[in-house]
Amino acid sequence: MIHPTCTEVLATVQTAFDEQVVPHLADSEARSAAATIGHLLRHVALRIEQEGQILSDDIARLEALLGRIADWFDETRAADAQPLRAALVPALPAGRYPSLTLIGERALALRAALVAAQERLQEAAAGHGSEAGYTDLRAGIRDYIAAQLADEARLIAPAFQGRGPRR
Repeated sequence: MIHPTCTEVLATVQTAFDEQVVPHLADSEARSAAATIGHLLRHVALRIEQEGQILSDDIARLEALLGRIADWFDETRAADAQPLRAALVPALPAGRYPSLTLIGERALALRAALVAAQERLQEAAAGHGSEAGYTDLRAGIRDYIAAQLADEARLIAPAFQGRGPRR
């Protein structure tokens, strides 16, 4: 591990900013900007510590959900499952460290596949909308969206809520 860690560096910047800069700010606009900087420093620190796991969990949920949708498409012939199956092929190059950027790109690609799958499900609603398999998939999508929002709140709420105004 490289020392100091990124989290430690951010904590040092935050402390120096709070103790050396903020007390000397006279006008409300400068204090507002300083509050926003503090919020963002906390947000970045939380992301460094939690974003990798959050993205990994998100990818696992998406892969499971997309797999279920693809299976349903194959069983019912309601839509072509091949685009979903192609999206499920891991996209990280062999031997390459899965940086947050690469993991984020993977999650984004899977989310795009989910949006496309939702469009196909909407088209299938007329013929399959009352079937248990269809309604289960729609519930699975709602559950996924709820989990994604909860994950985002884990990164936002502790950094911003209860810590003064933000712009």
